[in-house]
Order: sequence, then structure tokens, then C-alpha cells
Amino acid sequence: MNKPEFQNNFNFLRFLFASLVIVSHVPELQDGNRSHEILTQIFGTISFGELAVDCFFILSGFLIVKSWLKRPAFVSFLSSRLLRIYPGFIASCLICALLIGPLFSTPDYFQQFNVQQFFSGMLKLSLGGHPEVFPNTQYPALNGSMWSIPYEFKCYLLVLFCGMLGLLNKRWSWLLLWTACTLAYVAIKLNGAPHKFEIYMRLVMAFSAGGCFCLYHDKLRWNSKLAWASLALCSGLFFSHTMAEPALSLFGSYAILYFALHAKAMHSFNTLPDVSYGTYLYAWPVNKIVLWYHPHINLALAIITVFILSVIAGSISWYAVERPFMRIKNRIT
Repeated sequence: MNKPEFQNNFNFLRFLFASLVIVSHVPELQDGNRSHEILTQIFGTISFGELAVDCFFILSGFLIVKSWLKRPAFVSFLSSRLLRIYPGFIASCLICALLIGPLFSTPDYFQQFNVQQFFSGMLKLSLGGHPEVFPNTQYPALNGSMWSIPYEFKCYLLVLFCGMLGLLNKRWSWLLLWTACTLAYVAIKLNGAPHKFEIYMRLVMAFSAGGCFCLYHDKLRWNSKLAWASLALCSGLFFSHTMAEPALSLFGSYAILYFALHAKAMHSFNTLPDVSYGTYLYAWPVNKIVLWYHPHINLALAIITVFILSVIAGSISWYAVERPFMRIKNRIT
């Protein structure tokens, strides 16, 4: 686990998962029919978007727990998380609300704009206070991808809380957290009715799974055969509405983290800018704009167009906003 930083595939995987969100969102945003989404067509239970978000949380759980174990200091840990999440998020909120919003809303956009709700929302890592945008389209949200960011930050705070209490020194406590979240998630799914805690349980389950694999990394056997077997088991359970995401958090985590830590395939990707966060933040508004002007665009062309424009936006976000704050973060840590 203590390999040099460039000898892993985390950057590649984050970029891959950000790209899968685009592949998932484009067909659904075009006509509102989720059944057109590729992974949903195959399994009928989970979309590429849901898979990608869960995988983000798995990777994040591994890396954030590792970060605390490496330097268990309150100020350093919290400031690092704030500097990584907030600058890119705030810049995206400002661009969405003050530039994109008025261009794709009614002429009285700024008269309806609630400044207090907007700024209080940003502090809570949400985008609010703006009037309706992209009217008469499917999912007329200004940036529907931002919903997962506050959940992720709450998971960071969970690590901080557990770390300060010394619970991360007791590996079984984090395994107990994953077990409790998994059982709660399965119980909610078996109940057959939507539940307000389902998303919480799903995402904390994925995050705590990544944390468990970090804490138990030296106790596990890591090899390609087990990784492929885990991937096969995970894929088989994707056909189950109840077990699809628990399978991803357990078997999928092993396969993903084996590739991240032990495969040599994409180490050179770490020499490239880390544009995954910005790509994720801007993919939704880019997607909406493309479909606004070309509502009947060919699906493959739409995916390619949105992907290219989102990566460009993510690259600008990295160089103009994220990297300068990452340098501050690195000096602190």
C-alpha cells in the first residue's frame, strides 16, 4: 500500500467513472427514459451513473481513511478536505448560477434569484436559490450532478469523527459500520418502498467498504484471479434489485482496488492533470446545453460531444481553480 504515488491507477479510475456518468446521463436527459441507458438495458437494476457514483465513494473511502492514518491531525485533515472540495464546487456554482442560469431561463431570472439561499446553499455544498432553468426539458435542473457532493463531504467528516475517537485504530469498528449500512440498505430494499435513508445507506456502504479495504489491506490476498472472480460475482448479482449495490460495495470494491493498487496498466495516467472532479461538475450543464440546441441529436454524437466539452471544462477547472488550491493543500500536509 506504500507504493510511490505515481504507481497506482486512481486518477485513471476517477476519470473513467466521471466519463461513465456522462454515458449514463445523456440518453436519459434526452427523452427522460432511463431504460435507454446502457447498463440498465443489460441488468435492469443499476445504471452506469449509479455504478460510477458508488465507485467514486469506494475509492474515496479508501483514500480518505488512508489519508487520516497517514497523518491523524484534525486541522491538516479538515483543511485538506475543504481545499479539495470547495474551490471547484464554488466556481462551478457561480458559473452555473450567474452565467448559464440567466441564459437558459426567463428574462426575470435575476429578479427571482434568492442571494441568501444561493450562498447558504454553497456552504452546504448544494446549488440553490435560482429560479427554474431549461424549461420544458427533461430534468430541468441547473446541475443535477452536484447532489452527491454533500454526501461525500459528510463521509469525510465521518472519518474525522471516527479518527478523533480512535475508532480507526480498531479495524473491526469500520467493518461493523459497513455491515450495519449493508443490512440497513438490504432491509430498505426488501421493504419495497422508497425510504429517505436509502441514499445515505447506499453511499456510506460504498464509502465504508473502501475504508475497510484500506484498513484490512495487509490482511487480504491480492491477485488477478480473485479480482476477476469478484468481478464475475458482482456482475451476476447486478441482476438483483436488492443485492446489486451491496455486491458492488463488497466484490466490486475488491476488483476496483486490485486494479487501482496492483495492476500496472495506467500508471502513466498520473502524469496527466486530474480533471475528473471538474468533468463531473460540468458534465450536467454541458449536457443540458447541447440538448437545448440539438434536442434530436444522434445519441452517440451527443455522448462524444458532451464528453469532449466536459473534459475541456474540467481541464479549465483544474488549471484555473483546483490546482492552485491543491498546492496550498500540499503545503499544509
